Amino acid sequence: MADFLMEQEFALEVCHFDSRQIARPSAVVEFMQEIATNHADELGLSRAAMETCNAFWVLSRLKYYLNRPLRRHETVRLVTWPRKIKGALWYRDFRFFVGEEEVGHAVTAWSIITMDTHKLVRPKAMGVDVPEQERGITEMLAQIPGHNLQPCFSRQVHYSDIDINCHLNNVKAVDILSDAIGLENHPDWYVSEFQVNYKAETACGTTLQLLRAEEGNEIYLKAMDEEQENLQAKAIISTF
Repeated sequence: MADFLMEQEFALEVCHFDSRQIARPSAVVEFMQEIATNHADELGLSRAAMETCNAFWVLSRLKYYLNRPLRRHETVRLVTWPRKIKGALWYRDFRFFVGEEEVGHAVTAWSIITMDTHKLVRPKAMGVDVPEQERGITEMLAQIPGHNLQPCFSRQVHYSDIDINCHLNNVKAVDILSDAIGLENHPDWYVSEFQVNYKAETACGTTLQLLRAEEGNEIYLKAMDEEQENLQAKAIISTF
């Protein structure tokens, strides 16, 4: 029987941290996505396996929490497990450790869509199911409301931004959203909570309009393709 819990270590290399030598938000998401992909492979739900059913996985929503920044050359151990499927979304939970210190946790929500029509398919209709295993993280990820967002900048999606599906890579999307937070202007800021909802696929060549609103330590973000909302996010800022 497949193991429904996976652990994997990730070293924070120079490509993962910023000028302040702490991990960029995209590095956290990169580690989450990599271990989730590896675990799906182990469970027999790899991309190749899904393609035989004319379908593939997409990341719909994510949210992470950090008690402190992840620092240069630390090794972060991620523990992940899939949660019981609820409707069209399959939730997956994570805990982050540096040594024996628990430094954060996260949750993601994944969907299955068909390769030809990109229609949503319920996981159970594809024969995907896992035993019930709640391990103390049961958050459900909702829509993020707008808060009088104002235009920030425009950003065209290029070759280096796209993934195997020829759309904006999930990790690159986090980099683009992070550029709108303004971390470079605040040397003691870090993103202690970050939720990203992937609302629509973004093709290469698309010009995204970034919008931003700041309320206390909360920053609300959107990326629009003309009238279509492609990304929405909320960041909580803490200091270190």
